[in-house]
Amino acid sequence: MTEEVFINPEQSALVVIDMQKDFCYEDGALFMGEGVEEIILRIRGLIEKAARKKVHLIFTQDWHSLDDEEFEVWGRHCVRDTRGAEIIDELLPFSKEAYVVKKQKYSAFFGTNLDLHLKEKGIKRLIIAGVATNICVLHTAIDASLRGYEIIVPEDCVAALSDYEQEYGLQHIKSVLKGTITSTSTIVF
Repeated sequence: MTEEVFINPEQSALVVIDMQKDFCYEDGALFMGEGVEEIILRIRGLIEKAARKKVHLIFTQDWHSLDDEEFEVWGRHCVRDTRGAEIIDELLPFSKEAYVVKKQKYSAFFGTNLDLHLKEKGIKRLIIAGVATNICVLHTAIDASLRGYEIIVPEDCVAALSDYEQEYGLQHIKSVLKGTITSTSTIVF
């Protein structure tokens, strides 16, 4: 049995990364695959559990201009103000009460005021969920670690395009960033 991870709600934030229609729905421009469908309900449950203890909630949105150079790597996706860039319907009600970070790069810290916002709130620990484990989740975790935040990733709340990419992202967070890899069932607020 995995050890319980105790979270101080006042010093923690739940960061939901890029749970958007282009990544999470089958008709999306960059659908992550069946793995993402499996995490939607678990992320919803984690949000509800965190909300009961008043854990600060943050949503990120990949938010690109029509001519973004990232499209050369991934193709066109999450173009600002399009259906594909919207938060998925299953989580949309929660995003209305959350702090939303619109980002153009993989990391939620790059070119945003996320770090300032977290410092103003007294946040020291980030619970990171969403997609993709080896891209935006990982890059956000790296930047968070470099800024001194403790990282917790419930592995049943992140997904990637392949098993290899999933394992790579989680292993990097654990071994290099010294983050805690756990599951939603072991998180105690």
